[in-house]
Amino acid sequence: MKIEISPEKKVEGAMTIWHEQTPDVDLVIDARWGLKFKPGSIKIIYAFGLLGITEPDKVIKVLKGLVDSLEVGGELYIIEQDFDFILRAVLGGDLTLEEFNKDYRRETYLNQDEIVKVLEKVGFPIKEQVWWQESPIFAKKNSELIIMGKKTNNQ
Repeated sequence: MKIEISPEKKVEGAMTIWHEQTPDVDLVIDARWGLKFKPGSIKIIYAFGLLGITEPDKVIKVLKGLVDSLEVGGELYIIEQDFDFILRAVLGGDLTLEEFNKDYRRETYLNQDEIVKVLEKVGFPIKEQVWWQESPIFAKKNSELIIMGKKTNNQ
């Protein structure tokens, strides 16, 4: 099984899960409170902006829940807004404060270093994290970071 956690369909053939009903959502579940799938039953998870809408002290717990749902060898893709990119855009005048407040409001702001740290804490060593500059599967925004990790027997 392949799922995407997103308010809109971005990945062909994936079940779309989000905490609110939208036209693209197949199943309304708030992944911040845990996925209700059988442990080890999901092959691929694409998490679009999930960590950004999660309270900072709950990010590790949410990630552990995603990892638990993955089968061994399953892939977890984290797609998040790069706060460093966004700050540079605001400071450089490419993004107004109004645009920032409208499009980039988050519970948790993450950059590449922070995503690496939290993924290491849930069992994805940095040497096994794969960063994507572009995605052949979905459209990537310039302000987004994409990282993938594979679940091992040790997680």
